Amino acid sequence: MGGFVAWPDAPEGQNVDFNDWAASGGLEAVKARIEGVIEQAQAQPAAQPEPPAEAKTQSRKSSGPKHDRFTIDDRGVWFTEVDQDGRPKPPLWVCSKLEVTAQTRDADSREWGYLLEFSDPGGNHRTWAAPAKMLAGDGAEFRGVLLSLGLRISTATRARQLLATYVQTRQPEALARCVDRVGWHPGGVYVLPDDVIGQACERLIFQAEVATENTLRQRGTLDQWRSRVASYAVGNSRLTFAISAAFAGMVLRHSGEGGGGFHLVGASSSGKSTALRLAASVYGPANYAQNWRSTSNAIEGTAAAHCDRTLILDEIAQIDAREVGECAYMLSNGTGKARASRTGQPRPRLTWLLMLLSAGEVGIAQHMASVNKTARAGQELRLVDLPADAGLNMGVFERLHDKDSPQALAQYLGKAANVYHGNAARAFLEHIVSRADALREHMRSALDRLILEWVPEAASGQVHRVARRFAVVGAAGELATTAGLTGWPAGEAERAARRCFQDWLATRGGLGNSEDRQMLAQVRRFLELHGEGRFTDWNRADDDHAPRTLSRAGFRKAAKDAAGDVESWTYYVLPETFKTEVCAGFDVKAVLRVLRDAGHLAPDKGRPFDCRPRLPGLGKATVYCIKPSIFEDVDD
Repeated sequence: MGGFVAWPDAPEGQNVDFNDWAASGGLEAVKARIEGVIEQAQAQPAAQPEPPAEAKTQSRKSSGPKHDRFTIDDRGVWFTEVDQDGRPKPPLWVCSKLEVTAQTRDADSREWGYLLEFSDPGGNHRTWAAPAKMLAGDGAEFRGVLLSLGLRISTATRARQLLATYVQTRQPEALARCVDRVGWHPGGVYVLPDDVIGQACERLIFQAEVATENTLRQRGTLDQWRSRVASYAVGNSRLTFAISAAFAGMVLRHSGEGGGGFHLVGASSSGKSTALRLAASVYGPANYAQNWRSTSNAIEGTAAAHCDRTLILDEIAQIDAREVGECAYMLSNGTGKARASRTGQPRPRLTWLLMLLSAGEVGIAQHMASVNKTARAGQELRLVDLPADAGLNMGVFERLHDKDSPQALAQYLGKAANVYHGNAARAFLEHIVSRADALREHMRSALDRLILEWVPEAASGQVHRVARRFAVVGAAGELATTAGLTGWPAGEAERAARRCFQDWLATRGGLGNSEDRQMLAQVRRFLELHGEGRFTDWNRADDDHAPRTLSRAGFRKAAKDAAGDVESWTYYVLPETFKTEVCAGFDVKAVLRVLRDAGHLAPDKGRPFDCRPRLPGLGKATVYCIKPSIFEDVDD
């Protein structure tokens, strides 16, 4: 250390410390010895070791302590040790040039970390906000992330240990606020993995424990994307809707609507993937679009990485049918699963708000049915099925522009999107960030206007809810057109969104609630399956030659025409069977209410739902009488 040492007097061969000498020689002797060494030190200051000639200076923004043994130059970070006599040893190379430019922390002055900047071997500038907690332990995970980003690190054990010491001993003057999710933040700023759009009161940095792939990359120019990709969506409602949905993810928070999405359903080679590819071109290359082939846990991380954007997922059939319903809930609700830390305390949940655009050959309900699961109305409303076929026997296409066939147009758009992509999202973000104060009012007034134009008065609350999501897409597309990004004529995005909403409404089968249709369908299915096997024929109940009814669910009474032929059947369902089997998965009173309001239930006068006829062989009993009209109330 270049210091001076005071030694006690000790006979040769004996181990004597200052306590021993104080006891034998007195405290005055000890004091005199120490003062003598102090005078020696004052007369001859200790020499400080000189750094290597090539590393005498260090960047101020990454400065270390006063007597710092770390030095930095264009070749990297060096550490200089000294021997027992204070002479410097040859410097040890730790890693390639690495600067600590700021200390980071969250809004609560917790989760501290370091902003690291360096260049990879290809000359690309890299920035990573490293959480300080990654340096606990041996720092292997910390070094792994840096290696994956392109930092060269010495293989020597001592040098690897010194890397953590180097980062932790830097004293940069700058402070930055770290955020753990991308998207909108207070002050009207939008945080991207590698950039911040807008002016915040302090520097914002996206900080993640794992450096994720940045799929927001640009190629070509905005003019080229507008003329060679977006222009071909004009006249094609599904393509216009897909591109508008990509813009909608960035304004969803300002619209006041919750998360949710759209699922393009159609046969193979109908153009669904082309529509998703055009939506992805707003943000970046083809790999911006993800795949459903994942677990629900992995999709959490994917969703958080797409907060305040549009998440694009293809091939819904590749996710486990037992998980797809829960994934639909999770993605639209915007909250991951609750998990405990090693101490049992709850970990912070991942949160997000996004628009989802999906595609597949089957819808969510059909996919769940493949494993005998029933899709709830909430799941179908959060990810609504939109027919991919626009009705002209050309799949998603309605207008071919200058191409000869739908296949030729699909091939062209796939190639064009690979060459021109990524500029529209950046330009759109810059446009809306500059108008962030008025964006909320603009979106909400646009939604209210479109709902008045689109939705009939008799529509249920569920139809209104989905209609507002379609309206968000239409309003976002118009906002992008107003900003000069799409080149579409005014009103094109709204027309496409309205057309898609009407097609969804027609496929859905009505303006009522989905649960009502599901309840009626379940009752009808039970009667179709068991009408003859588990319901005793009222008119043959006393016939000894009539077949026996096993696992009886009730009775059925025939209505015959003048010729004596059976025209219809009225069913009398026993109450316990009705509750446990017919209404399985639904509230019993809710099912009875839907049957009564639809005119399919025949209760006794003064009774809300049931009746008490005298049943053959059972006497007077409480049953639910279901009319034949239930078989007539079937969606086309």
